[in-house]
Parts: sequence; C-alpha cells; structure tokens
Amino acid sequence: MTASQRKPDSELLPKAVIFDMDGVLADTEPIHGECFVRAFASFGIFTTLEDYRQAVTLGGSTVRDFFFRLGGDPSDWDRVKGLKDSYLQQMIANRDVLMPGTKRLLEALRNANIKTAIATSARRRSLQIILGPTELLEYFDVIVTKDDAESEKPDPLLYIVAAQKLGIDPKYCVAIEDSPRGVLAAVRAGMKCIAVPTKSTADADFSQAYLVIPSLEHVTLEVLRSLFSEDATNRSSV
Repeated sequence: MTASQRKPDSELLPKAVIFDMDGVLADTEPIHGECFVRAFASFGIFTTLEDYRQAVTLGGSTVRDFFFRLGGDPSDWDRVKGLKDSYLQQMIANRDVLMPGTKRLLEALRNANIKTAIATSARRRSLQIILGPTELLEYFDVIVTKDDAESEKPDPLLYIVAAQKLGIDPKYCVAIEDSPRGVLAAVRAGMKCIAVPTKSTADADFSQAYLVIPSLEHVTLEVLRSLFSEDATNRSSV
C-alpha cells in the first residue's frame, strides 16, 4: 500500500470508546468487596475479602450468587444491597476515587470527536454514588447500567446496548476493562478490548484482550490508532 493509499489518521481511530466503571474509571473494586463483606456479616454470612475477590472479581460469580452459596437468605438480598450502598457512600465520601489519567483521556477523546460511553454491571444508584460527585459524567454520551440492560458480564448485552445507543457498529468501538469477564463481554459484543489490570486482577488471564496496558495513563490516541492500523497484530501488550 502506498502512502497515498493509506487511510488518514482520523479514519484509523475508533468511533467510540466504552469504559467499564469499577476498576477502570474508579478505583473502587476493593471498596465494593469490603462493603459487601461487611453487609453480609450483618446478616450472619461471614466471608473474607480474598474469598470475594476469588469468587466475584476473578471467578465471574455474581455477588448475589456468592451470597446465596454462602447460605444467605434470598429474602434478605434487597436489604443486603441497600446496606452495602450505605457503606459505599460512607467509604468514598471526600475521597478521590478516579483512576490516574481518566480526565486526560476523556478530554483527548472529546477533542478528537470520539464518542464515549460507560457500560457497567453496577446499578445506576452505585454509579451516581461513585461518579456523581466527580463531575465526570458530563464527558459521556451514553451511560448503560444494569438498570438499562438486566445482565451481568461476560454477557455482552451491556456493550451491545451501549453501541446501539451510540449508533455505532461495535467493530468501530474500543472497550476498556479491568477483568477477564468484562473483556469477554466486550469481545462477544464484537469490540476490540484493552485490558487495564488492577491490583485485584493483576494475576488474571487476559488472553482475550486485544491489548494489555498498565493504566489509563498509557492509553493515548496513538495507542487507539494502532488498534486499527493496517499492520495491527491480533493481540499484544504495552
């Protein structure tokens, strides 16, 4: 291919970037775990943060199923969630939970006219508790929570709905995830996915990710452009 035949750089960029919330935009995965462990204990169900991490963060179990497997009463579940949200609100009050590089990346995407969305398995109430005080929500064209698409990752529905609301074919979208089940959800939706592991998921298998990057600080327009270049490889890491 000659230089004159190459696509302009703007055509090599994704048309949208879709973010997971917990562990990607906000450093809240361990906080969620701690809040659930405390809430479980209030209903006589005792576990550890490491057991939660293995079952939910890495293992792919829903928190609800984890609670039931431990012997939790299904009739208590709504109260468990309410108590967990109360703990969450207390724990993140006056705390900067945004991941490093978040606002810089969102500004760069806005300046490049790339649409942005959130696709999270969290409920909208949790999203508001976490991101409401940060003024970050104004950057996003679309927000999809479990209230909008009743599913759990690795089911791709959250990403499919986000792409539909953006009006963009999934193959032109890039997802950013911190967990293997999130990566799998994005891939199943037909998107390229960048994995940004956290301390909770550093030892996880991210072989399904198109690219593995240490943090959002390393996600640049050049990196995004490389995903759509003529010589882009199937998978790599930075």
